[in-house]
Amino acid sequence: MPISSPGLGSGLDVTGIVSQLMAVEQQPLVRLNEKEAQAQAEISAYGSLKGGMSALQSALASLKDADNFQSTKATASDADILTASSDENAVKSSYSVTVNRLAQQHKIGSDEFSSAATFGGASGDELTVTVGTESFTLDLSTALTLSEIQSAINVDTNETGVTAGLITGDSGNQTLVFTSSASGYDNRVQLSFGGAVNASTFNFSMLNRDESNVLLASEAELDASLTIDGVSATRSGNTISDVVTGLTLNLKSTGSSTVSISSDPSVAKNAMDAFVKAFNTLKDQLTSLSASGASGSVLRNVDSQLRGVLNTSLVGLGSYSYISELGITTNADTGKMEFNSEMFNTALADNPNSVMNFFADDDEGFGARFDLMIEGFISSGGTLDTMIQSGNTRINDYERSRDSLERRLENIEARYLRQFGALDTLMASLTTTSDYLASQLDILANLATGNNN
Repeated sequence: MPISSPGLGSGLDVTGIVSQLMAVEQQPLVRLNEKEAQAQAEISAYGSLKGGMSALQSALASLKDADNFQSTKATASDADILTASSDENAVKSSYSVTVNRLAQQHKIGSDEFSSAATFGGASGDELTVTVGTESFTLDLSTALTLSEIQSAINVDTNETGVTAGLITGDSGNQTLVFTSSASGYDNRVQLSFGGAVNASTFNFSMLNRDESNVLLASEAELDASLTIDGVSATRSGNTISDVVTGLTLNLKSTGSSTVSISSDPSVAKNAMDAFVKAFNTLKDQLTSLSASGASGSVLRNVDSQLRGVLNTSLVGLGSYSYISELGITTNADTGKMEFNSEMFNTALADNPNSVMNFFADDDEGFGARFDLMIEGFISSGGTLDTMIQSGNTRINDYERSRDSLERRLENIEARYLRQFGALDTLMASLTTTSDYLASQLDILANLATGNNN
């Protein structure tokens, strides 16, 4: 019968012996775990590298955008009158702008009525509000108070944009006010009526006033009015972008201001700054990954191709062939980019089209070439995806091998326990026999001593 506690019968440390033997047997599993940990580390490194290269590609997008090298900026001499902005389509120039009138949202108000007064109540009674092409009809066949009309107008189904408000004056009576959501004559509030309800039922009139607090003479004055270099223009809003190509005016008050449009090199410079920063961050990442033991061949390949694009001559795009001619050089010790913004701005001022073509030409430009190189690494099925997929395949293989090894180790441990359990039982039996024989020999020795006496 096997003993229930190994070593109990013989004093043999069966558990300790089996544990030591299993430590030897488990070495293949230890090595397998180490390989899996290395594969996990490589997958993490490739994922991190892919993220760094994606960030560089995002920064590169601004250098591929030709508009960033043609940017302009607009300034107004009096920002209390208006502010201005411009885009790449604006021509460098200046304009004298006089704001004669600001655009307003149309407001109309009814006569004053008691809060208990009702309107309508007969079949066919209705009020229709129209703005542009949108209309909303309020059924007044059941008589409603001004408060009830207000609630009925301010519903989601009213797509005219008109809102209704109530003003209670000193008399305690109420005025119903309709306000258009958009400014200008074309967005004025128009009313029509049905049944016994007509214009005199509410007697709505315009409430809009000018800067001198004088009622507008007509609804046409809801439009903004301005003069640019003597040319008159009216528009429905106070943000005007269709009078001068590429120029947007934000009207704030009546008065005059001079608007100047000039080149804005800061947009291209900021794009270059962002690219240099992303490039240098990637270089730090390559150094860190190399120190962590990531695959040196992949890292060297990335680094080599980065340097290759930087050192490639671009011909036929203008006055510049190398990026170093535009103020971007590489530090010989660190491999990082260094950016001379003054040199870059000078080149942009002297030869804006050449700088734009160097970076933003769709086929041969620096941006297109650099982007193509990055895509080879980070695109779906690219180099880094292939390395990550290979790592995952190895991990799956390791997991299958681990399952097999763990089952084998369980069987080995069970066999060792059986074998040493049997040895323990045998040794315990031999110990018992030895003790019995020793006691018998003692008896015989005592008998022999007694006979001699």
